Amino acid sequence: MLLVWLCGCSNGRNDFIGARVKDSCNGSWPVCNQTASCFIGDQSYIEGRFPGEGKIIVRLEEPSEVKVSFYFDNISAVGNLTSIVWYETGCTASIRSDVPGKTVATESNATGVYTRSASLLEQDEHLVSFKSDLEATYLMKVEIIPTVL
Repeated sequence: MLLVWLCGCSNGRNDFIGARVKDSCNGSWPVCNQTASCFIGDQSYIEGRFPGEGKIIVRLEEPSEVKVSFYFDNISAVGNLTSIVWYETGCTASIRSDVPGKTVATESNATGVYTRSASLLEQDEHLVSFKSDLEATYLMKVEIIPTVL
């Protein structure tokens, strides 16, 4: 007897995206005397390439943990440093994560995803900037998790 298994088999990339919609992230939005390319929330994701940098805006309705996650399709060089900076409204304060390239590569190879998060307190729009000298293509998404104060 011949059995054929048809499945909507998932892979890491599809699992990472889920039901999110790709944002081309090619706009120009003023925030903190700078310009961000798009608003990203729980419904969207962006694609890009490192080495390079990007700036996005997240909108919070209440104090929240903002989790930034990257899914790397292929890492051809680990680079030296990957940085993510989360800014409070008006860029009055920031939280920065600087991680060596080898750590980023190890974490993403182990789990498929590289993630860092920060708690932001103000209900408003927040700049999130990121840069890396890692060589790879990526998908990036944010998750907004309300925090109880």
